[in-house]
Order: sequence, then structure tokens, then C-alpha cells
Amino acid sequence: MSDTTDDVQTARTDDTEVTVGPSLSEVDAEVRAKLTGQSVSSIAEQAERAFATIGVRLTGEQLADYADAVSSGSAFALEPVPEG
Repeated sequence: MSDTTDDVQTARTDDTEVTVGPSLSEVDAEVRAKLTGQSVSSIAEQAERAFATIGVRLTGEQLADYADAVSSGSAFALEPVPEG
């Protein structure tokens, strides 16, 4: 979706290399900053892709509710679907 969701940082501590990507709250903030006020369908499609970059999947209902909240600038508590 953007440069931020593609930002992956690599940190080196001693002999260990750790890769750190954006957090759920960072992706949420980016989606809101860029998409607030747009159509729900556009937000849902782009938000789904943005969250997928960090391994987060929302149910169809969650995604629709999230997109509606982003469109109107309302709060929404993100609760990703547990793995497995």
C-alpha cells in the first residue's frame, strides 16, 4: 500500500540479526492517515493488503466494520483472527 508497510528494519545485536517490521498500530495509523474519507470498498481492499504485509488477517465482517470506521474517522478496536 505504501512505503511504510514495506519498511523493514534490520538490527544487529552481538551476533544476532533481528528483522523488525511495522506493528499493527503503525499500519492502522497509516491506513487511517491515507484513507479516511474514502469509500468503504476502497478502504477494505487496501487495508486488507496493508495488514497482510504484517501477517494480520481480519474476518470479512471485521474488515467491513474497520473500513466503515476508517471512512467515517471513527474508532475501531482491531482484533486479528488468531492463527491456526
